[in-house]
This record gives sequence, structure tokens and C-alpha cells, in this order.
Amino acid sequence: MGKTAPTAERAGDVTVPVRLPAVFLPAPLPREGRIAFWDPEGEPLPAGDPEHTAAAELTVVRRHGAAGVRRRTTPALTLPLDAALPLLVRARHDPAAHPATACWGAAALHALRLTARGRLLPGLTATGHDAWRAGPLDPDDVGHLRAVAAALPHEGHAVPLPGPGRIRLPEPEALVRAFLDAVAD
Repeated sequence: MGKTAPTAERAGDVTVPVRLPAVFLPAPLPREGRIAFWDPEGEPLPAGDPEHTAAAELTVVRRHGAAGVRRRTTPALTLPLDAALPLLVRARHDPAAHPATACWGAAALHALRLTARGRLLPGLTATGHDAWRAGPLDPDDVGHLRAVAAALPHEGHAVPLPGPGRIRLPEPEALVRAFLDAVAD
């Protein structure tokens, strides 16, 4: 068996450099959420497997000057959750993984453990589609969710919320919760 480069992980046929930060992109239907990998330096990304990855332009918030921030568009590779989960789980303990990717790996493990324990609640989205949610969560589950969210570096939630005016980022805890629901769905 050949060696895999230390900056890449394989998820089935999907190869994505885990040295890149990951960010969860929620969708109106939770199961349609995606994981995006992007380069904070704006370097070109390797070509992904067209069956599982999609090249995209991602708007992220980056520091600008001494005290400011600004939106910046950067290339990204996006994966559906089913393709991203194995990669994220392995990245959790990969020393070459970006801290944001490793953190999303911890969230993936938590989501899979919740699902394996049957912690699933049926429901409807705001548009009336059926969707599963992770829950009910006991105090330990909530504590784990909060710990993962508190550890999430800014690159892991750098996609700004839509809307005019001041730049707003998603709260890490809400984003991790949406990710748990997406995995459950």
C-alpha cells in the first residue's frame, strides 16, 4: 500500500489537504450542508475528485490592518457530509491537520456518537421538509458541544452571515449545533 502525503487525507476516493482549514456551510435542509476547505493564504487549491468535491468561491472574513476585518473571496473545495465525515474523523488526530479541521473532526466524532446512541429527534425545517436533529442532548453532550465550539479557531467559522451592514460571523456553538443536526439528518 502506498504512502499518503502528510498533508492529505483520503475519504473513499476523496483527497483533500487536511492542512487547510475546514468550515461547515449549513443549508436550509440540514443534510445538504457541506464542508468547505480553503487556504487562508489564498494559494491555489489542488483539483478535487469531481464526483465528491466541488470547486467553489467562498467568502470569508479575514483580518485587515491593525484592528479591522474585511470580506475576501477565496477558492475552496466543498464536500457533502457523507464524503467529508471520514476525512474529518481521521483529521482529528492528524498532526498535519489545521486546528479548524481537527476541531470539525471532534464535532464529527461527537455527531456520530450521538447518532450511534440513538440521540435523534424527528422534525420539520422552516420550509416544511422532514429533517432529523441531534437530541435530546444530556448535560455531558451539551458540555462536549460547547467545548468543541470554544476550541474552534476563527478559520473554522470565518464565513460571514448574510445581510447588509456590519460583518457578522456565526456563533461557533450555533454552527457546531447545526453541524450535529446535519450529520443526524
